[in-house]
Amino acid sequence: MGERRLLVVLGNQLFPPERLQDCGNAVVFMAEDVGLCTYVKHHQQKIVLFLAAMRSYADELRAAGFDVRYFPLDPDDDASYEDKLDQVIADVECSELLHFEIEDKPMESRIVEFCDERSLARVELTSPMFYGTRDDFRRFADDRKRLLMADYYKLRRQESGILLDADGAPEGGKWSFDEANRRKLPKDVQPPEIAPAPHTRHVEDVVGIVEQHFGDHPGSAADFWWPTTREQAREWLQDFLDQRLAQFGPFEDAMSQRSATVFHSALSPSLNIGLLTPHEVVNAVLERYEARDLPIESIEGFVRQVIGWREFIRGVYQVYGDEQASRNFWGHERELTGDWYRGTTGIEPLDDAISTSLRLGWAHHIQRLMVVGNLMTLCEIRPASAWRWFMELYVDSSEWVMGPNVYGMGIFSDGGMFATKPYICGSNYILKMSDYGKGDWCATVDGLYWRFIDRHRDFFASNPRLALMPKALDRLDGDRRETIFAAAEAFLQRCTRQDTT
Repeated sequence: MGERRLLVVLGNQLFPPERLQDCGNAVVFMAEDVGLCTYVKHHQQKIVLFLAAMRSYADELRAAGFDVRYFPLDPDDDASYEDKLDQVIADVECSELLHFEIEDKPMESRIVEFCDERSLARVELTSPMFYGTRDDFRRFADDRKRLLMADYYKLRRQESGILLDADGAPEGGKWSFDEANRRKLPKDVQPPEIAPAPHTRHVEDVVGIVEQHFGDHPGSAADFWWPTTREQAREWLQDFLDQRLAQFGPFEDAMSQRSATVFHSALSPSLNIGLLTPHEVVNAVLERYEARDLPIESIEGFVRQVIGWREFIRGVYQVYGDEQASRNFWGHERELTGDWYRGTTGIEPLDDAISTSLRLGWAHHIQRLMVVGNLMTLCEIRPASAWRWFMELYVDSSEWVMGPNVYGMGIFSDGGMFATKPYICGSNYILKMSDYGKGDWCATVDGLYWRFIDRHRDFFASNPRLALMPKALDRLDGDRRETIFAAAEAFLQRCTRQDTT
């Protein structure tokens, strides 16, 4: 057996080449895999993103002097990911396998099992994808009876020194300016559009492959617009700093038919595959804050998403992900119809969110949480089916991302492991935070909302924060109640189906 080592690089580990220097003479293994493209029907643009970015990354590593063994996608090849690994291990006489921390548990298990079965030494490298470590979160969780993102975010701020004054107090006098991040977009404000990233030669090649082999997946590969190289991702970051960061905070929760992205960064796909690191993004934002007079609400609001929610969600997944996925707190068993994949439900904000997701492979967090997730909850959708939809529709989806976000926040199927309440609403919230006008859809949404309150009356009545909801239902005008409940039932009959398994 030789002394060479093999570094396995996954499609969501495209870290700066300098992060690989400590791997010495390791041969780099990268493989495109049909199974990873199809275990759910990933959005066509997600497949384009991964394959094109992986190919560009292999070019980047070769230019930096690395020996890269790369396996392009071959749908006619029955060889598994492990078969390809075996081939390279035999070829280079590998004595040791290295890999960065693998966040998605099924893939992590595959790599661990692969090494165990072959008695192959395995070295796990710390991932640059996060500020904190898994052990950091475990220690945090062990000390608390209740998991709260705000507590973990504060800890991350304190340990990193981010947005702290000389005395260690939070910049601006508060740890969170969330209450200042909830403005509706004024009619006279038009957010700047995000220019699509130019297609590389790899993008052009991969679009054709995806159209040929994955044409039945959601979305359109031909509409691909995402960065696939480190340079392009950094250009998007710069564009966000220049064009949208200053207004990000006030309108973070705003929905608008005039702009899908509003003032959001749309950097999550680049962060989640390693083209950008959170340190790089946060440092750039802080440098811009120091150089210019930008509102603290925008700076803190964005930083909170990166080192607060993102880090917290990763920790929850690693420690509690299996338990979350096994729960069905509400006992929901309905399934989605094709309308949820076409944007033909008849509820205008929902259809817009679906259409945006199909077109872009992305939608901002309020559309995901308070429109799609909210209505899946109200429609009693089975947790695994809701999770699958979110995995399929978004370019930035990963199991570590979607598990806690869907089960914990979106549909509350874990019963409140970290969310303090279910995130549900009627039409009023959507009208308040958007430029949608009142219409027939309001009766449907309101009917679904009050029907849900009625069916779970005991849950809401027992929670001091939510006890007013059943009381408000009891005060609802009888004729209105009858009308909206009928609209809700008609929607459920048309846009959901009962699970018969």
